[in-house]
Amino acid sequence: MSLFWWKIHFRTAAAAWRVFGLDRRTLIYAARRPMAMGLARLALALDHVCYPAFRSVAVRKPVFILGHPRSGTTFLHLLLTQTNEFCAFAAWEIFVPSLTARALVRRAMARRIAEGRTTFFPAEMGHQVALDQIEEDELLLIYTSNTELVSTISPLAFGDWDFSELVYADAQPEALRRKTMAFLRGCYQRQIYVTGKPQVLAKLTYSAMRLRALLAEFPDARIVYIVRSPFETIPSFFSLERNLFTHMWGEVSIPPELMERYYRRRYASSVAYYRYVEDLIDSGALPPTQFMAISYDELRRNLVTTVDRIASFAGLPLSPELRERIAKQAREQKTYQRRHANLGLEEFGLTEERVRTDFARVFDKYGFER
Repeated sequence: MSLFWWKIHFRTAAAAWRVFGLDRRTLIYAARRPMAMGLARLALALDHVCYPAFRSVAVRKPVFILGHPRSGTTFLHLLLTQTNEFCAFAAWEIFVPSLTARALVRRAMARRIAEGRTTFFPAEMGHQVALDQIEEDELLLIYTSNTELVSTISPLAFGDWDFSELVYADAQPEALRRKTMAFLRGCYQRQIYVTGKPQVLAKLTYSAMRLRALLAEFPDARIVYIVRSPFETIPSFFSLERNLFTHMWGEVSIPPELMERYYRRRYASSVAYYRYVEDLIDSGALPPTQFMAISYDELRRNLVTTVDRIASFAGLPLSPELRERIAKQAREQKTYQRRHANLGLEEFGLTEERVRTDFARVFDKYGFER
């Protein structure tokens, strides 16, 4: 475990103590979770002995789907991976990233899936996680503790530390950036090796804030950036966060001042996210041959045409079966109704005027309704 990992761990444990006090949930974050992470990293190290051939696997022209949480990235990722044509991870494979460990648990996992005991987070929460369903690659970076996602699935963000070091990933020391990206490459090498599918199709929600590091590690990558109106992403994301806390911790009473500070921090990181991507675009740091911005509205209005554009840009071959499924989705989504309700901006101490002001650049560029 790196010094950075331990730093995040101790800050998470301190935040858990502040929120829960002397409670089993504090013990989970202070002891059980780091032990599980340590075992996972040990198993990954054993892969170099048990499956050394994975290290020679090339990761060529990976396709990364990025976008602020609740921008439609999950929708696009699941749409393109439903026929199992590309290299992607089922949730259980992310929970067990080591090939050595998978060999030990594969039968038990297959039995659990066959029995229908797959749901980790229910759809009613706002984002379903099932063991046999494709899940986002950002979760892989949990094993390094170097992702903003850590602050959404642990009490870390309720501590005194503002977790900005995780937000501004491209501003981290070069050695840390390279180590994190090398870890991600190793995960892709393992998955290509075991699946035999050479084309990586990944969803890395928070990694827009590490775009420079991502392109430095994968210089031939293609980036598909989904952008959606902040009036839709902000309340949806914050509502999901609240549902997630309740699902993980029960009806715990988090002090109001901590919740208010949490949403201030989370909002600031959302503003930074949108601005950072636009700054990179305007500076010319993202070549048009490697970066494509697609609005969520385009996906909703013209799904088939938009996916064709994405596939052509990213070099993704779509089979006749996948094209038929996409066409079917285009027909069905006209009557789609979400299974969860989002809270209003005011529930998080925000106003429409503030969002309009802070995201004026995004509203102007993409033509979102104000």
